[in-house]
Amino acid sequence: MGVFGILSLIITPFAQLVFSVFGFVFTALVLRIVYCQFFHPLSQFPGPWWATSFSLVGAIISVKHREPQFLTYLVNRYGTDRPIRISPTMLIFPRPSAARDIYWDPKCNLKSGLYGTGALGPPSLFTTLDGEQHRQLRKALSNAPWTIGQLKNRWEHRFDEQVIIFIEKMREHVEAGRVVCLSDKVAEFAADIMSMISFTNAFGCVKNQRDEKLILTNWRIGLDFFGFVGRFRFFREKIIPMPYVGRYFLPSIDNELGMGWLMCEADRQVTAREKLVAEKGFDDTPDFLQHCLEARYSDGSPLTPVQKRSHVTLLIQAGADTTGTALGSILRFITTTPGVFDRARAEIDEADRAGHLSTPILYEETRRYLPYFVACIKEGVRLNPSATNLFARITPKGGKVIDGHFIPEGAEITTYAYVMQRDKKFYGEDANDFRPERWLESEKRSNELEAVQFSFGMGPRICIGKDIAYMEMFKLLPEVVRRFDIEVLQKGKYVVAGGVAYNQHFMGRFVERMKGKGIM
Repeated sequence: MGVFGILSLIITPFAQLVFSVFGFVFTALVLRIVYCQFFHPLSQFPGPWWATSFSLVGAIISVKHREPQFLTYLVNRYGTDRPIRISPTMLIFPRPSAARDIYWDPKCNLKSGLYGTGALGPPSLFTTLDGEQHRQLRKALSNAPWTIGQLKNRWEHRFDEQVIIFIEKMREHVEAGRVVCLSDKVAEFAADIMSMISFTNAFGCVKNQRDEKLILTNWRIGLDFFGFVGRFRFFREKIIPMPYVGRYFLPSIDNELGMGWLMCEADRQVTAREKLVAEKGFDDTPDFLQHCLEARYSDGSPLTPVQKRSHVTLLIQAGADTTGTALGSILRFITTTPGVFDRARAEIDEADRAGHLSTPILYEETRRYLPYFVACIKEGVRLNPSATNLFARITPKGGKVIDGHFIPEGAEITTYAYVMQRDKKFYGEDANDFRPERWLESEKRSNELEAVQFSFGMGPRICIGKDIAYMEMFKLLPEVVRRFDIEVLQKGKYVVAGGVAYNQHFMGRFVERMKGKGIM
């Protein structure tokens, strides 16, 4: 037998195996497409066949940072009158009128599996899927200062200290003539606020003018994986649970920077505080760490050791860079939209001359005396939501009517803040424009806009840090506009990765405006 004869004996079986595998895979893919397009319970709803057949498509779009653009394209193509199918199992409702049906109904209080991947660290209030478990856990943590009233009474003076440090550090940049990343500077402020509330002492990002332990940087890097694993259902349900796989992909306390360091720091702080309480008690203003240690379920039992540590990091995880994104986006809108900065400055000056403003400006002063600035904040949050994620719920047994459409049981149903808050039928033809005046047209209209604002979620699972974020925005931003002119050199861009947004390359200079008052 010649060489070619021997090769044929080897290659032919191999080729047959390859073709057999290829044929099996091809047949399986075709059958999946046919099922998803014609026989799946959601096949009646419109959506592109490639996205509605394979959840991998949505994962790739997320990793490429194109999710808002993709969903906007779908809304423009299919309209807003019907829910749009965006994956094999998920429907998005484009209209604001659907939000209440999804997020206020207790029967829809089961979160989709996107939350339970472990990509954001140990289980916490945010990642709890079951509605009843979430209710019990949230009630256990209800002693923490979430509401604006408690924040004003217990923490606003500490916010003032951080605002003062921020202004002083920006003055140093002014004197040195430095160009800074404006969006990063306000994000560092947000990281300090969240770490201060969590651990009493801020990490020192503003004081040291750097991203301490690369908390923000590593958070942004990790968003791509969070988006991929959350959207690719097969990977989420089959690959991550495999032995040792999760340990490789998911964050651990072994790292020296970023999320790993934060988890390690939470463990250290909890251990040290428990020892302090056991030996001497705790008589300082309770921070979130202390509230986690004192939290009790209805039967009197405390949080587990893992829950204590995961919830200590929750505010920083969920609120540091997201609030920083809101601060940066609003500042960019104010400084780059013609006429807005001048009007906002004039309002501040008028309130200042009337003696209405403290130094730094208090939350309540912004709310009462700076209505246009408040409108700027709300409009910026509307257009650039910090967490425009697929906050999906599972339809209950027997299905549910949502926004006039019957949805079968077991479906993932969601809105998407970036799309919903640009609905032209609700907001008008200028829905994509930054126009703060829309919030000042009438009290009735303002209430209508507020009722569908989804940037912090809605219903019993609304973001627990919402009021903390608004206090930061109401205090830092007007103080910055009050004290500085801002020369924008590069507008940068709003980036969405894994359903969470951050700002890139918003560059400029602070120019000191006036001296002689308070901290100036």
